[in-house]
Amino acid sequence: MSFRTIAATVTGCLALAVVATAQQAGDAAQTKIAFVDVKRALVSIEEGKAKRKELQDWARPKEEELQRLGKEIADLQTELNAKRAAANEDALAELNRRLVAKQREAEDKQRVAQRDLEERQAVILRGMGEKLQAVITQYSDANRFTAVFILEPDNVAYLAASADITDQVVRLYNEKYPLQAKPAAPPAK
Repeated sequence: MSFRTIAATVTGCLALAVVATAQQAGDAAQTKIAFVDVKRALVSIEEGKAKRKELQDWARPKEEELQRLGKEIADLQTELNAKRAAANEDALAELNRRLVAKQREAEDKQRVAQRDLEERQAVILRGMGEKLQAVITQYSDANRFTAVFILEPDNVAYLAASADITDQVVRLYNEKYPLQAKPAAPPAK
């Protein structure tokens, strides 16, 4: 059984347990359950859009450098292949050494860039996740939800539109944590 199947089963069982517990307790209040699509919320929130653009702007020079290195590697491979029949062994060895060094440089830069990107994403997601949790809790308490689950759209057979509170959470997040306008750059002298 896949992890997703197990997770969906556990989530379903938890939801049923919450409903059953509330009904058994004889609670006169209606049991309310909702779902939040966290992935969709994070990309829909204005702060999430701005952070994604910041990450793209940060990554662009690194991508360009990796593309430049890739072109240099391709050029060295072409040169090595072209000279393979005519050049002496020392010249071929030197070309091969330069090629291997360039490949290692590209691999190292790729690893470092990937690690840095993942670290930046983790910091961003941690900060936004904490704020998103606060908004979900506030909204859930105000609207008397018994439980709010994280929506995994691939693991849901049916979900009433009224049970998906993602849009309301995004709206409240944007209201509670509006984007701060960046100060205008000072005029050039």
